[in-house]
Amino acid sequence: MGTPFITRLEPAKLEGYNPRLPHDQQSPHIPSAFKDAMSVREAVFVKEQGCPLESEFDIDDRRSCHWVMYASVKKIIPEERDSDGRVVQLRRSETKSTPIGTLRIVPFPHPPHPPQGARYVGGVLLPPDDIPSAASNGDNNDKNDENKSPNSNGNGNGNGNGSATTRRRHRAFSLVDEERLSAPMPFGIDRPTDFHNGTEPYVKLGRVAVLPEFRGHHVAGQLWNVAKKWLQENPTYFNPSVKELGFDVMKVGRADDIPQWNGLICVHAQEAVTQIYERWGFKVDKRMGRFHEEGIPHVGMFHRLEIKSTDPRI
Repeated sequence: MGTPFITRLEPAKLEGYNPRLPHDQQSPHIPSAFKDAMSVREAVFVKEQGCPLESEFDIDDRRSCHWVMYASVKKIIPEERDSDGRVVQLRRSETKSTPIGTLRIVPFPHPPHPPQGARYVGGVLLPPDDIPSAASNGDNNDKNDENKSPNSNGNGNGNGNGSATTRRRHRAFSLVDEERLSAPMPFGIDRPTDFHNGTEPYVKLGRVAVLPEFRGHHVAGQLWNVAKKWLQENPTYFNPSVKELGFDVMKVGRADDIPQWNGLICVHAQEAVTQIYERWGFKVDKRMGRFHEEGIPHVGMFHRLEIKSTDPRI
């Protein structure tokens, strides 16, 4: 593996992205860095772990910052012969810059914390007696899977009547929560946990993925260190702007009431890889509980970065 480098993609509209198609069949207008990130996520989450392709892309992708690591990979191209056995192309080597790892940071607001024992499939909260369609297969992957879509966390209402094959899935969150997510303000109140008081704005680390052949080279750690440094250097990046939104839209009466990020980060981590995040400073939030996403057991974890105090974004 050659010397790696990391690039960052700022939030983008991603207009025309089709979640039912793989990254290499998307519109040429989609940023190449995002398609590179999706190539890694598809290899890990879809092909390796069996998550549905259409669930991998979600609305959070548009509002997130994405980091992608590339490495110069040398490949041997075998010689080519014609029908008579004559060599028409000699054996050669080719070096290509290849995406090998990715992660994203999702700004606030977020769906409510998952209920204890909740199960999500395709970003939808299942009734308690329903059976998830995907099996757990996360023992050897450096992957965490925060919300597969903005519908993937919280309490919902659904119809529990009928057979398992015809029963409608519960909504992952209520209409009030939908409004909370779609509107700039207010950000609403969540249930308190060990490390979150239910009101403090936090960002979410997610979609951490590394290609299998490049694991063991601290790829995920390098990605996290770069993202962490950027967050510490840009603590107000995701804060709402009074000038852009106005006090009326933000429903605040004074500058002190404007939500600000103060360094709190959440990750919904696969239970099998919590030790990775513990090495990064994250701690398991026991009050958040244990839940399943795409059949894979997850737990919530939090970490607070040290950042400089800032004034509200005007």
